[in-house]
Amino acid sequence: MSDGKENDVSWALKILEREPDYIESVWTRYFHQGWCTIFGVLIPISGNYMFKRPLWAGIQSHITLGIIGLGVGTYLRGREIRILGERDALLRDYIIRHPEDFPPPDRKKWGEVLAHWVPMR
Repeated sequence: MSDGKENDVSWALKILEREPDYIESVWTRYFHQGWCTIFGVLIPISGNYMFKRPLWAGIQSHITLGIIGLGVGTYLRGREIRILGERDALLRDYIIRHPEDFPPPDRKKWGEVLAHWVPMR
């Protein structure tokens, strides 16, 4: 290591970091809980519809399955966070252990990236 620039992978680790001003939207935060709760309530409603009963007959089953759906959605949200966290930790570990696979990117101007264009008329 001559000047320490060869093994500098901070640019690669910075890609995995969340932006400091990131605010998680309500849709993102409660997606799993919302859809699983709606699905849990729609199961007894569809059963009542198929058996030609009033849609809200047996309201206790609607409430019970809605709460179960909320629990399942909360579990799925936690599982997603855990899986994505493990993936990011694995990627960080790989980047730190194998800096030779992550050389610093060469900075180029747009003129070097884009091919020369000649209009044909």
